Amino acid sequence: MFQSLKPLKLTSRIAPMADQVRDILKEWVALDDQERGFRRQIKEIREQKAKNSARILEFMRSNDVDNFTLEGNGVGNITRSVRTSRPALKRSVIRTQLLLQFADEPQRVAEVLRAIEGIPEGAEDMSVGGVQRELLVRHLPREKKTMSLTS
Repeated sequence: MFQSLKPLKLTSRIAPMADQVRDILKEWVALDDQERGFRRQIKEIREQKAKNSARILEFMRSNDVDNFTLEGNGVGNITRSVRTSRPALKRSVIRTQLLLQFADEPQRVAEVLRAIEGIPEGAEDMSVGGVQRELLVRHLPREKKTMSLTS
């Protein structure tokens, strides 16, 4: 494993420390390998979970179901929700729009802000812009915290 390390001429004072460092390095590499294996497993689990989530969401959407209550000890419920998120503001877009349209006219500034936020021109409702995503969320029941007051 560490054969590529060139042997060092060690004094009697450094030799025990070098053995200790070598052991620590071996343990570190083993832990790193284990962590990488877990990351691969987590990636596979996430991919499978995403596939199953898509199937569950499709079922819930087609059957007008917003919530599944799961039975059993501590399993909670699964809910479907739709969230709207706006696209990230990019500095280049802000700068370009301000340079092109900024003037002493507040209406122009409003147009720039609308362009930056991705809101269609002429839309009065500021919540129109953005992207909607459908999410599947599992809620676990809270653990009851109790305190004993015995003396």
